[in-house]
Amino acid sequence: MSGTVNTEVEMANLALAHLKEPPISAFDFSSVASRWMKANYAAHRDAYMAMHDWNFAMTLVNLAAETTAPAFRWTYQSIKPADCLRIPQQTRDGDPDGTIVKFEVIGQRIMYDETPPFHFRYVKRVTRESEFDPLFVNGFSLFLAAGCAHVITGKNSRAEALRQAATDAFSQAGSYDAMQGTPLPDVDLEIITGR
Repeated sequence: MSGTVNTEVEMANLALAHLKEPPISAFDFSSVASRWMKANYAAHRDAYMAMHDWNFAMTLVNLAAETTAPAFRWTYQSIKPADCLRIPQQTRDGDPDGTIVKFEVIGQRIMYDETPPFHFRYVKRVTRESEFDPLFVNGFSLFLAAGCAHVITGKNSRAEALRQAATDAFSQAGSYDAMQGTPLPDVDLEIITGR
């Protein structure tokens, strides 16, 4: 599914439209908005992308185990992919109805007991705006606008209103995005109720 923007500047201009600010033509030093986008766009994009298992940003890989085993507790370890923004719940063979796979992230390594290769799913960094889902574009434009609102407009009230709008858009987009495909099972958490 293709999105509704093709470049980072188009994405930034959607955010600036929420602020009723003029568009920019590049991430450069020609205005406060273009300077802010140059310094902060990528970090905000990655943060927003990491908040949800966006379908367009999910990927599946088979991780090879390193030749050296972890010092203790786990049987195998693999290097985390360089473009990995977040690791969601894992299941055996990636099956939506499969058994939950236990793992731990330590530094840049993933520790586990599954026999390699580890069938691994994760949220990857997507840097081509044309690959963004339209619901992501809408929510991210509000998130980006909220991030730069005070710097660009000097109005705290505008920043707060945009933060709320971004939260609402994220909730709605996440719900619709999660309805595509078979969801993974809920995890039962053990809660200690007494001592």
